[in-house]
Amino acid sequence: MEEIQAHQISLLFVEDNETIRALYQRRLSKRVQQFFVAENGQEGMEIYREHKPDLVITDISMPIMNGLEMIRNIKEFDPEVNVIVMSAYSIKEYFLEAINLGVNGYLVKPVDPKKLYALIDELAGNILMEKALEEKELKRSIAESNLKKSLAEKDILLKEVHHRVKNNMQIISSILKMQERLVDDPRLKTVLGESQNRIRSMALIHENLYRNETLANIKFGNYVQSLTNNLSRTYSDLQGKVTFDYDIEDVFLPIDVGIPCGLIINELISNSFKHAFKGRENGKIFVGLSIVNGNEFTLSVADDGVGMDGTRTIETSGSLGMRIVSKLVQQIDGNLEYDFSGGTKYTIKFKNQ
Repeated sequence: MEEIQAHQISLLFVEDNETIRALYQRRLSKRVQQFFVAENGQEGMEIYREHKPDLVITDISMPIMNGLEMIRNIKEFDPEVNVIVMSAYSIKEYFLEAINLGVNGYLVKPVDPKKLYALIDELAGNILMEKALEEKELKRSIAESNLKKSLAEKDILLKEVHHRVKNNMQIISSILKMQERLVDDPRLKTVLGESQNRIRSMALIHENLYRNETLANIKFGNYVQSLTNNLSRTYSDLQGKVTFDYDIEDVFLPIDVGIPCGLIINELISNSFKHAFKGRENGKIFVGLSIVNGNEFTLSVADDGVGMDGTRTIETSGSLGMRIVSKLVQQIDGNLEYDFSGGTKYTIKFKNQ
């Protein structure tokens, strides 16, 4: 005896003739995972609403509600229902109406079992394929939703990290400010003040990242203006005399590049405030960042001050600030150039890795 492999689908068989119902129940119940039977269209529609079987096989001429009317009603709430019609009448009107309703097969009784089984096999394959695709899409949708949720949680966490780092740096800066007030040595006061500025320049990076939509990169123009405003307040005795000029392209820099660049700007502008405008009533400091060839950057910091001795270099200046600048330029694999002929001008060229 041929072993019948049951399809993993559910089937509703609708037939008013009890003998035919019993016959097809024996024939079809072993070929599907779940089998439902109804005596008329009304009962068939009720079973469909409750169980939503994958395939409906129905007679046409039945009491209470015929098969075509049942199909029409079912398709109102489930247009994709799979239907095979079996009718003892090869009436043209029945056939055309069934086709218009979008049935998947129309068989005239007495039905050849092989034709019916072949049609069921074909539809079962399509149904199972659709189910597999729907399941795959559902899993993909769930995975995507979980990923978005996970990324959102990580963003919140990362924002909190940046916020706390900024707060901790502000605490350190406040401690240094308290120590500055407790000492009388002017040189020590200057050292403590410069240390505060360096910490604030790093804290500003984390504050900007905390406020940005993107947590990986910082909008450099906004950061530079915050940094220069902070330095202006530090050197408030010159605040009204020194103005800033900016030419910064609209770029985002990653934190491992943004922090060194911010510290470089901090040191160079601090030097300008301290040394460039002695004996001057006013002055100007320029900060620029331009892009060349997509990922090559040129950072410029210049002032129109008194300039420096032409024989001096960064390497021989001996100041802590310039040694810090030199190390930071190395950190971003940059190249530092300087010009002291008319004020001071520093140019750092680097690539955004």
